[in-house]
Amino acid sequence: MKVLIGSLIFLCTFSAHAGFLLEPGLTYEKADNTIAWPSPLTTSTGSSSGLGFNLKAGWSFGLLYLALDAGMSSPTFKNSAVDYDASASSTLYAGILGVDLPLGFRVWGGYVFDGSLDPKASNGYDVVFKKANGYKLGAGFKLIFVSFNFEYMDLQYTDSSIETLAGVSTNIDLDDNFKNKVYLFSVSVPLTF
Repeated sequence: MKVLIGSLIFLCTFSAHAGFLLEPGLTYEKADNTIAWPSPLTTSTGSSSGLGFNLKAGWSFGLLYLALDAGMSSPTFKNSAVDYDASASSTLYAGILGVDLPLGFRVWGGYVFDGSLDPKASNGYDVVFKKANGYKLGAGFKLIFVSFNFEYMDLQYTDSSIETLAGVSTNIDLDDNFKNKVYLFSVSVPLTF
């Protein structure tokens, strides 16, 4: 029993180190989306998936930390209404508040305040989604120096438009927000200086 209590105290003391936080990571995302297309098309569903990179930078206060969170990825974007299927570039920016719990467990929550998803043209259409916002929740387990993480984001993009329609350049705003539910798996290295 004394060994267990001593180990817990050591882990809590070790994780209580305060200082500048830097956490690079590699990500894999899987997402489900909904788009309200203009008439004669209707609302449709789609998906995206792909690899990316993530970087958190902030300040650790011991068990608590505050950080800015930036992510870049290159998912494949698909949508059913117009058989959209193209590679895309995605960026997301968030602020997060996290807690380092004993025994290597970590949890965090935050708010995505900006970002974009820009698929390449497909099947005569070219769309772009900007001004992402929404919440994100995450949990992880730190084993020695590496953290294995899972995050969920419920996002809407308030500036969505069709740049090309049936092969003709245009700039049609989509009335309803593009909605994207993202599941993100990552491996990261949390560093405190």
